[in-house]
Amino acid sequence: MTETADLYRRVETECPAFQARVTARALTRYYNACFRPLGITAEQFNLLVGIGGSHEPTLAELAARAGVDATTLSRSVKSLERRGLVRNHGGRGLGRAGKRLLLTEGGRRLMDESMAAWERARFRLADALGEETSRVAGSVMSRLAIAAQAAASAVSQTETSDS
Repeated sequence: MTETADLYRRVETECPAFQARVTARALTRYYNACFRPLGITAEQFNLLVGIGGSHEPTLAELAARAGVDATTLSRSVKSLERRGLVRNHGGRGLGRAGKRLLLTEGGRRLMDESMAAWERARFRLADALGEETSRVAGSVMSRLAIAAQAAASAVSQTETSDS
């Protein structure tokens, strides 16, 4: 192998961002397969959990908690609204981001079914990985997210002071 190829291989084996993306894609494929019989994706499940688990959150609040752009999330919410799973209200003068979101009756019924599918999926993963390793993985991912946010903030501050 060339020096350049060795460096690229190091990225695959040593870079937390690279590994996290590969892992996230694998987990998304797995959960998509688990939720397919219910007609939703893993992304839609997460969005429904965020809406149902909060008291009428705004799109901006959901986006901030999920660490995603509100515009991207807006398209996903619109899809759930068209299916009659979510509805919004309020937000006059605040635009779409200020509207409050809630699950419809159909959305709550779907979530009851989805939570059972999620439990089965979680147990299968924990069984394949081992309960302790599964618990540690969750803890490490949370700590990694916090460290990455702190590092990003430090980079932003350095760039601002360099300007």
